[in-house]
Parts: sequence; C-alpha cells; structure tokens
Amino acid sequence: MNKLIYPLVGALMLGATLPVLAGPDFQAIEQGRKAGQEAEATRTREAAEAAKAGRGDCPPQPLILPLDHGPRALTTPYLNQLRKQRFEAEVKACKE
Repeated sequence: MNKLIYPLVGALMLGATLPVLAGPDFQAIEQGRKAGQEAEATRTREAAEAAKAGRGDCPPQPLILPLDHGPRALTTPYLNQLRKQRFEAEVKACKE
C-alpha cells in the first residue's frame, strides 16, 4: 500500500505544479489591451463632443481630499486648501 501512495502523491503534486509552469495567455492579454484602447478612444471622443457642445465638466466631480495628517500623510493641509478653492471656483463657474 505504501508503494502505491508515493507515485500517486507524486502525480498529484506534478499535476498541481504544471499550471504554474504554463506561459502567459497572449490572446487574453491582447483582448484586454484592445478593450482598453477602445474605452480610451470612447472617453476622448465623448470629451471632444462635450467640449464642442460647451458643456465642459459640469457639474464637476465630487471633491475628494487626500489624507493630510498622521504618519502616512499623502499631502499637506495647504495643498488641500488649494484643492478646495479650485473646486469652489469650478462650481461657481459651472453655476454661471
């Protein structure tokens, strides 16, 4: 019985490791790349149409401020203040 288990376990281990040795799926990678390019082209086309229509980005995207305090601060309070002012100016320009 012991002699049967060793080849069985070896075959199972080999079967589990074979997918790791397989190469990348180039067809899936290329499909993802093409989908990304099409999405980018659609976004730029829509932005160009919006600019022609004069809509711009109205109303602007909601204001999201990065963390400006603590040991892992991503920005400074001054930069957040500038972002708030810029957002308020965009909202004001949008209303006019």
